[in-house]
Amino acid sequence: MPGRGARIAFAALTAAAWLSAGAAPFILAAASAPAPNDFTPDYVAAHAWLHGGPHGPGAAAVLDGPAGNDYGTSIGAPPVFLLAAYYVHPPTAFLMLMPLVPFGYRGAAIGWLLLTVAATGALAALLGAASGRGSRGPAALALFPLLLLWPPLLSNVQLGQSSIFLAVLIAAGYTAWTAGHSRRSGAWMGGAVALKLTPVLLLPFLALRDRRAVWSLLATLAAIAGLSLLAGQLDAWRAFFAHSAENVRIWQTYHDNTLSLGGLFARLFVGGRFARPLIIAPALARGLQGGCLALLGGAALWFTRRRPGATPDPVRDGCCFALWIIAMVAANPLAWAHYALLLLLPIVLVLRGAESAGRDVRRWMRGLAAVAFVLLTIPKETLYRLSGPLPVSPGRGLFISLPLAGALLLFGAAVLGARARRA
Repeated sequence: MPGRGARIAFAALTAAAWLSAGAAPFILAAASAPAPNDFTPDYVAAHAWLHGGPHGPGAAAVLDGPAGNDYGTSIGAPPVFLLAAYYVHPPTAFLMLMPLVPFGYRGAAIGWLLLTVAATGALAALLGAASGRGSRGPAALALFPLLLLWPPLLSNVQLGQSSIFLAVLIAAGYTAWTAGHSRRSGAWMGGAVALKLTPVLLLPFLALRDRRAVWSLLATLAAIAGLSLLAGQLDAWRAFFAHSAENVRIWQTYHDNTLSLGGLFARLFVGGRFARPLIIAPALARGLQGGCLALLGGAALWFTRRRPGATPDPVRDGCCFALWIIAMVAANPLAWAHYALLLLLPIVLVLRGAESAGRDVRRWMRGLAAVAFVLLTIPKETLYRLSGPLPVSPGRGLFISLPLAGALLLFGAAVLGARARRA
């Protein structure tokens, strides 16, 4: 166990980070929950698909700019501030909104909030199971209210985002895999890919560890995508891919993009509406981003590869899986503050790996995970204040990427766990 002084320092730093923005994160989450910004296009797209509007099956027209706002206001949804496309998620993502559409916009928003709370409870249980302490023990019960008040979860509530559901799907997939249920694991992961696409980066881990899970993932994804296409969403998919690059270009420098390597280098070397660059060098930004992602992906592949004669080590495999989740988050060009929810499982897996590592390695793993958690806990409102008004300057804009620094420190801790000899 860490020393008493270390525990006190960790508690003090976490509390300071957690409360650094005062009541603002709580007030914003409570005020926005009845009409969350990012939830609105999902609801409008689902409504248009179910009701044949504005131009028939597939609802492709609501994906493109003002048409989405026009249709949204006609069904009681608030307008969304537009700089790019109206709807920027995969068309499969709004399938989960379908059951909420009959309740109207306000009713659906409240239903989404209740589902978010339920998903938070599920994540607490899954994290408890991943830690080896059980899904219904005191630790899991204590974790639930803390998660509800954690700044990234409050950001998820404020925007009506689906990151909490993504975290649950990935954690459920990992739990099923460790229990030996490969097909069930792949099904959970397939649902995660259908929701946000970026979890497709977890495929190499599954391919190197369990091919059955890969086939199950692909079958689940094909089934969901097939349902989408049968529902007439081919035009919606075309619009999604057509608008994605422009959406990234416009929003990558925004001060909510706290966990993205692309966001960091875009603020420094590209600039835009929300950031003044140090120099304008897009090729340098792309090169640095590609190089960093190659290092992360290469390290994850190296430690995940099968080693002849090696005995199965679930704890080490957990640290390897953590590498892929962290790399997935950092690789996302728009990894906003609520994506920190996906890094809770890697933190748990690293801490579990530290329990059986040698003393010096254990100390480093715990220390890096602790610092990472503190940096991930900083509310985005605090980062706004530290980075200054938009467009942010190159120097102060670095504060926006403090959570990314935490993610990279966590990656280092997972590397130590993946290579450590068991004590």
